[in-house]
This record gives sequence, C-alpha cells and structure tokens, in this order.
Amino acid sequence: MNDNNLDTQQQQTRSGQTQGTYQTIKSNNIELHINTNTLIQQESPYPKVPQTRKSEKLFCSKCNAPVDSDISYEMGKGSYVIIFILLALIITCFFAFIPCLLNNCKDVQHRCSKCTKLLGTKQFLFG
Repeated sequence: MNDNNLDTQQQQTRSGQTQGTYQTIKSNNIELHINTNTLIQQESPYPKVPQTRKSEKLFCSKCNAPVDSDISYEMGKGSYVIIFILLALIITCFFAFIPCLLNNCKDVQHRCSKCTKLLGTKQFLFG
C-alpha cells in the first residue's frame, strides 16, 4: 500500500511537470518548491529619444551608456513645405530658398559622440 501511494505521488509529479504547472510536493518530510526566475530591467534616467533641438544627454543602446549627443542639420519635410509655401506666394526664388540656408528651418539629427550611431531626429514643424 505504501508503494502504491508512492507511485501515485510520482505520477502526479510527472503529470504536473508535463503540464508546466508549479506545485509543492511533500513526501517523507521533504518539501520541494519550484519557482520561476524573473528578469528585472532597470530604466535609464536618460531618454532614448531626443526631446530638444539642442545637444543633450541621451542613452545610446549600442554603447549601453548615457552620452552627449552630437547634432547635425539636414533638410526635412518641414523645410520643403516652407519652400513650397514661399514659391506659391510668388516670392522671388532667392527668398524661397532661405530655408536651405538657415539651420532653424532644418531637422536636427542626434548622434552618439562615441560610436556615431543615430539616436534620433527632432523634426522642424512636424515633431
């Protein structure tokens, strides 16, 4: 009878393991606890996406460290919209292309100062 009870406990244990359930098994004054491992991720106090059009401290996912961003200016959608609006208002072509010369009318790209990975772009007019 004791062997039959032990076989029943072993079958319950096997069926519990195949189903992926977690249980506590008590047998002959021995307790077995099965626990799962959890992964805890820490949030960085530095943003991963640029918030301003100026150089700022951002978190680089390639370097896994906070870095000061290097900024560069490029023509974007907002710059082209301004050019088309100025051309539509029949302003001389010279004045229509002023957004090409002004950094305030361009998108700002933030890059990592260590590995030069693109961290994000702050857009003119649209973002």
